[in-house]
Amino acid sequence: MRCYLFDGLSTLDLLLKNKSNDYTREARRFHKKTGLDLLRGHDKNVRITTSCSIIIPFCNNYFFLKKSLRALCNQIFPVNFKLSKIEIIIINDGSPICLEKLVTQAAKVYSTTYLKLKKNYGAATARNLGLLYAKNEVVFFLDEDMVVPNDFIVSHLLRHIFLKDCIIVGFRQNISLRNLNLRTNRLDKIIAVTPNYKNDFRYKRFVPQEWSGIYRNVPVDNFNKEYYPLINSRFFRDYGKGKLIGVWDLPSMFLSCNVSVRRRHITELGGFDMRFKNCGMEDVHLGAKLIAKGLYLIPNLHATAYHLVDVDSNSKQRTSIADYERKLDLYYNLRNEALIIFKRNQWLKQMRNYFANKFDVIYS
Repeated sequence: MRCYLFDGLSTLDLLLKNKSNDYTREARRFHKKTGLDLLRGHDKNVRITTSCSIIIPFCNNYFFLKKSLRALCNQIFPVNFKLSKIEIIIINDGSPICLEKLVTQAAKVYSTTYLKLKKNYGAATARNLGLLYAKNEVVFFLDEDMVVPNDFIVSHLLRHIFLKDCIIVGFRQNISLRNLNLRTNRLDKIIAVTPNYKNDFRYKRFVPQEWSGIYRNVPVDNFNKEYYPLINSRFFRDYGKGKLIGVWDLPSMFLSCNVSVRRRHITELGGFDMRFKNCGMEDVHLGAKLIAKGLYLIPNLHATAYHLVDVDSNSKQRTSIADYERKLDLYYNLRNEALIIFKRNQWLKQMRNYFANKFDVIYS
């Protein structure tokens, strides 16, 4: 395999403990170029030249995906923006649900690719297949249950025009499908009530004492308290070098339900680690690799989306605690490995071999 170790023999954990996330200089540069605040600023009239690939893994909820794609197709762009700069890649992770109707509707607006894995491999594998097919400069990761406001794409891309080595992470507000419909304009199907980033756990979350059995590496004094990760870290500026706020470190702020980063950074790091099965911690691990490589993790408060949830999801959540604990243990173990950088296109060649005969191209 043609690759090399990043920073000699340092482990991912050691690299993270020495990496600052103080992006003050980047914020000043962004303001100088645009006149906007990096965290909240938005201007729909800025000329967008950067292209993007939106990767959406699909598991099982047809109606959630329908809402998500409709919101993406109702985006507002600056004058003269070419829609050819956007592609959507949907990866069916082994579900028998037919998505062709939704795909063909999205294809009326954007270049759309629909790939179907022959069995369920998990979110990490599905996203890697999407990365294999992605062609554009910036990659967005969205989940099937994310419904974005109509300036979402522009808000992310605006930052990537001026910031080359940064991760732009958006936020989410949990909502039921019924309540989302109450916040949507019935005529044009556009979100009328903007989601609020203060409903995200990264703004405020109580850490109960019972979590101490799961987060065994966290000091006991960190439990049974309420935390404000965004505020307590000066919007992630002070969140580097292994700092913990509650049970969360900086990589924990990287969620693949709403995040964007330049594609080359991800492929150089080998994408998502497919030792993670199903959903959970695979995105945090990728975030850790990106941060260790030298990228800044920057919050975009303007890019907050609705996260559709089932009203009866509590029972499902209880059954997944043990599985989450196993994934958390795997994540901590992988932090003791060296950070590997792949040579140009080498990882993509490896993925072509891995995915041979594992999926079908349904629509392209």
